[in-house]
Amino acid sequence: MEERATTDGLTGLTNHRAFQERLAQIHALAERTGRNFSLILTDIDHFKKVNDTYGHPIGDAVLKRVAAVFAGRARKVDIVARYGGEEFVLVLPDTDAEGAAIFANKLREEVAAQTMTSDQGPFAVTISMGVAEYPTDGHATAELIERADQALYHCKHNGRNCVTRASQLA
Repeated sequence: MEERATTDGLTGLTNHRAFQERLAQIHALAERTGRNFSLILTDIDHFKKVNDTYGHPIGDAVLKRVAAVFAGRARKVDIVARYGGEEFVLVLPDTDAEGAAIFANKLREEVAAQTMTSDQGPFAVTISMGVAEYPTDGHATAELIERADQALYHCKHNGRNCVTRASQLA
């Protein structure tokens, strides 16, 4: 029962509500211990076009495949969650923004290397990712999410299929 309440039904990842609870725990621990963590906000580039071109069942398959890549690469201590729609969030305890960006780039490359299938033939998708680090980029969880979101949107407005750290923004 608890698993169903905390898991996204489509992807099998942590759902948004459970993510917020786990993020609060990691944040409280980081505040107490003086340790850092990084948050990566990501979404699938041009996902609406995937749904419009190939249909929603194929879009769902893409979401599942991307989620599997994230879950397969994450450590047991990391949070990997579906944030909403085609957005995902990862929280990496004891990881600075530079380490998180390296990890994010590996995820980005692995997703781009996936071959998706449809009745109309194979295709690929890419992802954009924004990284924020506690406490460097913000102290409150909402502030960290906002900073990661700003970095993600910087990617979106500058060619997509990239990783941007919040500290790289003006």
